Amino acid sequence: MILATAGYGLAAVLFVLLAALAATSWRTGHAGGALVWALGASAAWAALLATWAAGTAFPPFVIYAAEVLRDTAWLVFLVRVLPGDGWGSSGGRARIAVWTGAAAALVIGSVAVASGTIEMQTALIPVGLAASVYGLVLLEQIYRNARPEQRWGLKFLLLGIGGLFAYDLFLYSQAMLLKGITADLWTVRGFTNAMIVPLLAIGVRRNPQLGVDLFVSRHVTFYTAALVGVGGYLLAMSLVGYGIKFYGGTWGGALRILFFFAAAVVLAVILLSGSTRSRARVFIAKHFYANRYDYRDEWLLLTATLEDDADDLGRRTIRALAQVVEAKGGTLWLRRDRAGRGPRWERAATWHAGGPEVLEPGDALLDFMRGKRWSVHAAGVERGDAAYEGLALPAWLTEFGGNALAVPLLKKDELYGVVVLRDPRAGLDLDYEDIDLLRTAGRQAAGALAQAEADRQLTEGRQFEAYNRLTAFLMHDLKNLIAQQSMVVRNAAQYRHEPEFIDDAIETIDNSVQRMQRLLEQLQAGSSHARREIVALEPLLADTVAAHAGRTPVPRLESDVGSLSVTAEPERLGMVVGHLIRNAQDATPADGAITVRATAADGFATIAVIDTGAGMDDAFVRERLFRPFDSTKGAKGMGIGAYQARQFVEEAGGGVHVTSAPGAGTTFEIRLPLAAEASDERADEQDDASAPAPAPQHNDDGDGLRVAPAA
Repeated sequence: MILATAGYGLAAVLFVLLAALAATSWRTGHAGGALVWALGASAAWAALLATWAAGTAFPPFVIYAAEVLRDTAWLVFLVRVLPGDGWGSSGGRARIAVWTGAAAALVIGSVAVASGTIEMQTALIPVGLAASVYGLVLLEQIYRNARPEQRWGLKFLLLGIGGLFAYDLFLYSQAMLLKGITADLWTVRGFTNAMIVPLLAIGVRRNPQLGVDLFVSRHVTFYTAALVGVGGYLLAMSLVGYGIKFYGGTWGGALRILFFFAAAVVLAVILLSGSTRSRARVFIAKHFYANRYDYRDEWLLLTATLEDDADDLGRRTIRALAQVVEAKGGTLWLRRDRAGRGPRWERAATWHAGGPEVLEPGDALLDFMRGKRWSVHAAGVERGDAAYEGLALPAWLTEFGGNALAVPLLKKDELYGVVVLRDPRAGLDLDYEDIDLLRTAGRQAAGALAQAEADRQLTEGRQFEAYNRLTAFLMHDLKNLIAQQSMVVRNAAQYRHEPEFIDDAIETIDNSVQRMQRLLEQLQAGSSHARREIVALEPLLADTVAAHAGRTPVPRLESDVGSLSVTAEPERLGMVVGHLIRNAQDATPADGAITVRATAADGFATIAVIDTGAGMDDAFVRERLFRPFDSTKGAKGMGIGAYQARQFVEEAGGGVHVTSAPGAGTTFEIRLPLAAEASDERADEQDDASAPAPAPQHNDDGDGLRVAPAA
């Protein structure tokens, strides 16, 4: 009875698991609901018989009723699968027969067994025999009426249910001949039911039209199949070992030890063989699943491999495609366009493989993949498969072996690259599923490679841009220096005999030399920025305004910053303010006015260059004023002065604000943080000013500043 308890208990556990999976995956459909009911009834039936075999006493009619209900559940499922919904159809008539027969067998039989009129076995044999025969007839009808494309999906489902009814037919046929149920057949019945559960699971997985979206992991299926295979192998070895022991005579013990050691070595070799595992996966995919590949796993693995930073992207691309077909190595070629000579494909990476350095246009393999956008299997070409249309393999492909696989990397349907893989472990007879998967994987790889190439070119472009920007800034500074020297040369003819002019010229030349020396130092340091220092603001502005007094309108300085300072590069600050003054002079007629006003508040100094010139509209200020290399001065301007001014101010921690309107002039404000010491002094002055004191009388001096009268 222990064997019967174990068999029915195992069947109960497996039916419960499958019923739970089916119930949680059931979406819709009467057939799906009937399947869940049949699996649940089988689980309850097996649990009841396991408990009964363990010694628990049940009334005989309970066992009888459980048998009838379990058979009825499977018959109801089968008639739900039969075509035809109307009661006049074949499916409708089968439902009438099942429900009528089941009701009669359940009610009449249960009453007869419960009353003792008939023994449980005697009542069960004809009912079980009839249910088995009718179930097999329904299975035959379902298979015969199924379309050829449906039979692949129905195969395992019908085999599982057919195995259940076929065993019962044998059991009850024997019982009818022998006037009783054979104990051994009844004992192992639980194990036979447990063995059909995997077939039912695969059948349900292959038939989503039942409304049960059951997921059976390929990994679980693979390892389950491996476990079953190892178990069968060990069982066979045990039988052989028993035969050696029985017939080996005096050498039996030694031969048995030697045999088991050899069997263990063979088993280890098989389990560790990558080729064996690959062939097992292909076998399982072909015979247990509608699709050869688990596309979710394949896509996640491909993406993870391409994103892995542990290796070069080219090698990662080869590995990503190789793992799809479990190849041992490969080589990548990428397209390189040549000016006036067309493209060629240069070797970009290798992984446990070789190949030529360059593939030239006109290569038969490249032409085929460019035209068809298909992968090419060398073995298929050698066999003369019609899909390759008489393709002749190039000689260089032979070093990859007769099982080589060439995969195109397509970018916008153009051949961006080629990967040739050597020795796919499981071997391939490429079908459309393989071609589509490899084409899609190749597109993904081509996208990653093209993005990496674009990133490289962008990085190089930014490096050149940085050098060009540095050069542009230096050219702009040199232009200003040249303007100073030109002014000296222009005035030399008139003032060359005056000592004051000679002094100013020498001072100007000395200033230019110092600034050019600093430019050279910046070039040598590889930066456009010099060292910052504390700069007294008012003297610097006074010098800058004075330096630009030779043009009209003559700028005028208004300042109330006193001795306040800012932290900046004095030369660049002077150049920025000077640039704003020159721009104002260019935009303002000779009878206009330009004012440079310096104020301080809240820890910031504000330098405003105010003109009464032509002004600018909002669109120009917003879209063009600070755009580098965009100038309204034609060939005379470089278009980087305003951009350079804003960049300098922002790097110093300040900001720039422009107010302008056509015909109303422009105010260009630079706001810079005061130096720390200056800020502290300004705060002390404000504290002193906040003390109670008589309000002073103020007069306007006519220059726009409010000053106190002289004492």
